Amino acid sequence: MPSILITQKSERAAESFQKLIRDWGYDVAILTERDTILDTIKTVRPDVIILGATADEPSSLKLSRDLREKPFNIDIPSLLIASDFEEGDAAVVVEKTADDCLVSPFSIDDLRAKLEALMPPQVDKPEREIFEYAGLVLNARSYRVTRDGVPLHLTPKCYRILKRLLEQPTHVVSREVLMSKIWGMKANVDKRTVDVHIKRLRTALNKGDAVNILRTVRGAGYSIDINSL
Repeated sequence: MPSILITQKSERAAESFQKLIRDWGYDVAILTERDTILDTIKTVRPDVIILGATADEPSSLKLSRDLREKPFNIDIPSLLIASDFEEGDAAVVVEKTADDCLVSPFSIDDLRAKLEALMPPQVDKPEREIFEYAGLVLNARSYRVTRDGVPLHLTPKCYRILKRLLEQPTHVVSREVLMSKIWGMKANVDKRTVDVHIKRLRTALNKGDAVNILRTVRGAGYSIDINSL
């Protein structure tokens, strides 16, 4: 399971992030003391570090710099959560201390998209060929999709969206993540484009008396979930 370490002075804020991110399928730990953080990272390396910092309490920024310098030389992707920073100031800070940044206030979709973008690729992870959930079967080798044994005919984009959703059934995938994964970061598409393809996919999945398993979570995204009704 991908792991995330949160370093945040405010335990209340850190615990809120922890609960939210765990629901997305990550293993999340919280550490607040600098020495404990450094000792932990030397033995158990997280995939991503979330650095909580405010303009008047920038200690997390120093921690990030220390990790990348001698004697540690540890290069772990990091996301700066900046509070009470101006946009321009945060951009300068993140250039020197972190890989990416979110300035409060920000949306849950933005946080999830940033974390997914920072996650390193899983090394030596075999590519799944068969995805099954609630009578739905996607064969990634033959590009065939069936539901209860009946073949479904999907457009290439709808097929890729379904495959992404089936990678983590019941987990919500945001529009931003789908836009990035399916169309690419530089593609000129908006959220309405995603919505149109989701509508087409739902129509294909729910033919006849089939139960709707493509769930819309308002303000968050979509998931494949048998409990969608």
